[in-house]
Amino acid sequence: MSHPAGKWNIDPAGVGSVVGKAGDIAKGLQDQVTSYGTHLQNAAKDAGTISKGGQGDYGGKDGMSLVALALSNFAEATKGQLTFIAERSGKSLNGAVDATKDYCNGDLEMAAQAQSDALKDTTPPPVALPPEAKK
Repeated sequence: MSHPAGKWNIDPAGVGSVVGKAGDIAKGLQDQVTSYGTHLQNAAKDAGTISKGGQGDYGGKDGMSLVALALSNFAEATKGQLTFIAERSGKSLNGAVDATKDYCNGDLEMAAQAQSDALKDTTPPPVALPPEAKK
């Protein structure tokens, strides 16, 4: 796919800068996902129970309150989505880097081909000797 004007205009240094910044954000996202799980666990633990004496007699399982159970179910239901976001982010960043490398390599290959083609068309003219040298 090319630019509508038929030319590519990729700034490899700019791509590197953006990918670096996005990588930092993705790293922060990874930290937040880890923190998310810890916070959900703490919230479930601290939610307590709804029964007198804290035994979880009203709807919870294994002494877990309904709030803790809901948080556990929510965490389980969203785990795949969070994993997908992290994987997609990494693949997108790697794809941008790989595409830029290919673009730069393509530029080098095209430049080498252009130079080679230019040299093919430059045959030196025959040397013309002066008339008196031909005798």
